[in-house]
Amino acid sequence: MNKLIKKLIGFSMGPIIGALISFMTIPITTYYIDPAEYGKASMFLLFQTIVGTFLFLGVDQAYTREYHGAIDKTRLLQNALLLPLGLALLVLLAALLYPSPLSQLLFGRQGELLPTILFGVMAVFMVLERFLMLSVRMREKAFEYSLLAIMTKSAVFLLTLVFIFFIRRDFLTVVYATVFGQIIGDVWLLWHYRRLLNPIGFSVDRVLLKTLVTFGLPIVIATSLSSLLGGLDRLALRLWSNFDQIGIFSATLKIAAVLSVFQSGFTSFWVPTAYRWYSEDRPVIYFKLVSDTVLLAMSLLAAGIFLFKGVIVFLLSSHYSSARYLVCFLCMQPLIYTVSETTCLGIVFSKKSYLNIWVGLCALIPAVILDILLVPPFGAKGAAIATAVAFLFFFAARTFFSGKHWVYFPIVKHYTVFLILFAGAFLNLVNFRWITFANIFILLLVLAVQHSTIRGLWTLWKKSRMNRREAL
Repeated sequence: MNKLIKKLIGFSMGPIIGALISFMTIPITTYYIDPAEYGKASMFLLFQTIVGTFLFLGVDQAYTREYHGAIDKTRLLQNALLLPLGLALLVLLAALLYPSPLSQLLFGRQGELLPTILFGVMAVFMVLERFLMLSVRMREKAFEYSLLAIMTKSAVFLLTLVFIFFIRRDFLTVVYATVFGQIIGDVWLLWHYRRLLNPIGFSVDRVLLKTLVTFGLPIVIATSLSSLLGGLDRLALRLWSNFDQIGIFSATLKIAAVLSVFQSGFTSFWVPTAYRWYSEDRPVIYFKLVSDTVLLAMSLLAAGIFLFKGVIVFLLSSHYSSARYLVCFLCMQPLIYTVSETTCLGIVFSKKSYLNIWVGLCALIPAVILDILLVPPFGAKGAAIATAVAFLFFFAARTFFSGKHWVYFPIVKHYTVFLILFAGAFLNLVNFRWITFANIFILLLVLAVQHSTIRGLWTLWKKSRMNRREAL
């Protein structure tokens, strides 16, 4: 257990420290950059994420699935890189040949040629970084993985300061700082792991490629749906609202990203660990304990954000003050996604990756309907509600399909906690006199529902402490 906790801490250090660095960037950028400009930068980053899901072809997921069974792991990596890297080079070529239409899509005007070309450059770096970081993760080099993440975030932060105080204060500040900061981190990563990319002796393994693509292609559709689900709120705001609302919504996402930090750290640790436990035939009770613990941790973090949402006013400038009414709903997305990582294992263990397509559709359909109904009249608030509800469907579908092909966790506790937090999020959409007391009551309810988890963890901790004493 101690070894497991050390790995979790190691994998979490990078996202947590990286988030703290990003957190320091928020008040600086929102103070000097107005919501409309921030909204344009957010669209650049959103499209970068969406394009990335198509570039990977699901091969990144197939790579992690085949990793422990592969004898020559370098050969596996190079073959897995082949198709995604080729597609990334095509994106770069398209950005070089047709920058004006892409500029119109990203920024609402055709004149931004350099950032548009950088969009294509980032596609190439994004693919290389993804597979090299997966290699580090699958080797369970937790602290090295975190160090790389911290390095990139630090570069972005420093460049943001340079651009804001010495060069410019518009959406290009965020774009340039993010792109060049990411490239700096990736160049170091590429140099450090250049031996993994050494083409000498490389040969295309058609059988292996077929295996990777066969497993990955259904995931392309699923991850594309999932990525679209994660960005549909801002796309809806782009269609039926304005860059100002996108900017406020995106700035609030940065605050809610405190939960995404734990999502990223936990997922990096959990995926290789879960595969290893499954290969070792660990009892299901181990997986259930992890699921309950993650639910407890994430729900307490969310309830804490409910209580201290007023701090957002101090972190962001007055132009973003309405963000405090959105943050509670936006917390639900990383919370529900992270918990679902512990209840969806039957899908990956059974190798039925096509089920992720149905999961994506089960969440995307209500998201589209709710965005159409809520975004035109309510703007960012409507988008926040639609996304939170859609991820509840996402959790339900993931858990259902997993249970059909492996084991079905008891999840009454999970749904109870989600519904309590949803009720709290609706209360926090408006500002009334007793909201602080209401949020304290929500926190107490969350703790009461999970008293059995708290008791179990306390018993486990005491037992572990006793074993250590006996060993001494």
